[in-house]
Amino acid sequence: MSEVEVGRHCKIMKPIIDKQNIIPPHTEIGYDHEEDRKKFAVTPRGIVVVPKGTFT
Repeated sequence: MSEVEVGRHCKIMKPIIDKQNIIPPHTEIGYDHEEDRKKFAVTPRGIVVVPKGTFT
């Protein structure tokens, strides 16, 4: 997770997070796959892929 900042109180499970992301405080990734699919790619095994520069 090079060049990634994770805000306080985030809940992140099974991610692949590309560089140049600043994840805001209280963000949840990997807990609600239906919600995650609206913004990210989710593999059949439940891995959430956050592309480069999604959060800035």
